[in-house]
Amino acid sequence: MALENGMRDLFMEEVGETLAELDTALLELEKAPHDAELINRIFRGVHTLKGACDMFGVDDAVALAHAVESVFDHVRGGWRDVDKALMDLAFSARDRFAAMLAEGADPAAEKDEALLQAFRDLLRTTNLTGSQTAAPAAPGVVAPEAPTAPAAATFRIRFAPRRTEGVLAILDELRGLGECRVEADLAEAPLLPDFDPAVCPARFTVLVTTDKGENALRDVFLFLDDSSEATIEAVEEWELSDAWQAPAATAAGDAPEVLAEPAPDGPGASQAAPTAAPAVSRESGASIPVAPVPPEEPVAPEAAKAVRKAAPKEAVHSLRVDAVKLDELVNLVGELVIAQARLSQLAGDIRHPALTGVAEEIERLSNELRDNTLGIRMLPIGTTFSRFRRLVRDLSSDMQKQIELVTEGGETELDKTVIEQLGDPLVHLLRNSIDHGIEPPRERMECGKPPVGKITLSAEHAGGEVLIHIIDDGRGMNPEKIRAKAVEKGLIPSDARMTDAEIFNLIFLPGFSTAEKVTNVSGRGVGMDVVKRGIDSLRGKIDIQSDPGAGSRIIIKLPLTLAIIDGLQVRSGGEHYIIPLSLVEECVELSRQTASLSGRNRTIHLRGEIVPYIRLREVFGLPGDAPAIEQVVVTRHEGERAGLAVDEVVGQQQTVIKSLGNYIGSVEGISGATINGDGSMSLILDVPTLVASVKRQAA
Repeated sequence: MALENGMRDLFMEEVGETLAELDTALLELEKAPHDAELINRIFRGVHTLKGACDMFGVDDAVALAHAVESVFDHVRGGWRDVDKALMDLAFSARDRFAAMLAEGADPAAEKDEALLQAFRDLLRTTNLTGSQTAAPAAPGVVAPEAPTAPAAATFRIRFAPRRTEGVLAILDELRGLGECRVEADLAEAPLLPDFDPAVCPARFTVLVTTDKGENALRDVFLFLDDSSEATIEAVEEWELSDAWQAPAATAAGDAPEVLAEPAPDGPGASQAAPTAAPAVSRESGASIPVAPVPPEEPVAPEAAKAVRKAAPKEAVHSLRVDAVKLDELVNLVGELVIAQARLSQLAGDIRHPALTGVAEEIERLSNELRDNTLGIRMLPIGTTFSRFRRLVRDLSSDMQKQIELVTEGGETELDKTVIEQLGDPLVHLLRNSIDHGIEPPRERMECGKPPVGKITLSAEHAGGEVLIHIIDDGRGMNPEKIRAKAVEKGLIPSDARMTDAEIFNLIFLPGFSTAEKVTNVSGRGVGMDVVKRGIDSLRGKIDIQSDPGAGSRIIIKLPLTLAIIDGLQVRSGGEHYIIPLSLVEECVELSRQTASLSGRNRTIHLRGEIVPYIRLREVFGLPGDAPAIEQVVVTRHEGERAGLAVDEVVGQQQTVIKSLGNYIGSVEGISGATINGDGSMSLILDVPTLVASVKRQAA
């Protein structure tokens, strides 16, 4: 493809969306093979793909798209049913389109020819139950005589284009489908000073008598822009006499009939209007009078002009923006947040009323700008979920298993960067559920289960996190088997004391696998360690729950965004820390009357409830003595409350998250760092991990 970089990127983006839509429609059609709307969606998708590839000279893809389009046209026409053979070929064609259009792809002409031949074979036959008739031949294909063509029918089309470009081509295409009569209504045509040659002033009513069927008419309007309108309705035979509300057209070459006298000259001439205007028929070239328009109250030309100018224009509802530009915008907003924090700190030190007012206004605006910018980056996670349906279909077919994928919570929004990096870990987890988790149909029935296994992929918001669940109803995990395999490979000592949760986490170690044999899906001990590294890079957590014989549940916890969060700044031992505000419930003073100490188990009595807490000074080994009165920040995570005792609560601030870098790497209890307004640094606390580590040490 000899395309400029900008054009190629746009072309590939459009084609990628079309292929994704095609994949989704094919998967849905496999479950509902008689759904006419799905069949039309696939036909339109292939037609769109063919048009785009033809525009950019991708001839091989055009030929394949034409063959696929022809087969699905037979399905629409009732000459063929949707069956497994057709679906397998359609999926193969979809994959071949992607391979053809990939940059630097091998043409592999022999694959294209084999696929084309398979579609030609489908075009020559029909699979209708009890029918031995052959399907109508595709262009260039010799085939047996087709079934009797459907009888001609008449349709009324009301067409209101917004642009003049392409209108005549559409009318000519309608004329090519059969006997055609066109009426143009110019009642809403603007005055000459306001006339825009790019905007079509007419609304068309078209009567078409054709034996091609309604779908052929709808195909004419496939590429109609969103602002235009077109409706198609069948006209019964008894309606034909009333189909036109205007007198019949005069013979070709005769002068058109005038339905109104010319307006008289004089002062009142500007208020008069013709009751009809002649329109040209594309069928005969004759003039067809338009039906009279009911008279309205006289309107002065100046007033009419003002009304027309006030008419709302069609708005653009979406705009494509390069992802790199969005990343740059987020970085700039992050720098603005840091500068705003510095301004607020200066205003607090100087205590000048005017400066304080400006600082508060800048803080409000930066908060709104931050929320709007991050909102632009948020995408529904369902865009990622949908592509896994194809993965499950193909793998279950290869392994001769019956598996149903159920997706829930697809509307849950997550940062674009998180979604992009989440794809590979989810692929590995699903492949393992399919290979290790779900049993073959016979084994499932022997265990009293239905033959069709079920994998549920769901997402939900939980505070400042998103929880993703991968649940299967397969054979589950055996902790003793996992432990024995880990001891055999030398990954843990034989006398190690571990909980089931800790044993399940062993599967994320490099080189670990319980598979009895290596397959093309799993068994080499790679993949799950990749999952762990991928989730860790997103500052996420992954937990496993399993019940042998009943299935497994994998829970991934991810932050909503990797860029900016609201945080609560605290100080201990002269160091500043940030606690994510989404986890904070309240702050209380720690006094001798409310606190109790028994060994390392510290608790605080809070309105009749005992809440455990930890001292940051002790956890991080900070020097100096604690103040007489400490502050406890009470947090809640997954229903459990825990407190963090600090020297001082500084206050709320926007926090730009910075990575600790490869040199420092991952530190338990720390999720990142941020830059304060005075240029100093604060560590961002990973509260759940910090609390869990203290619990383990206490145990």
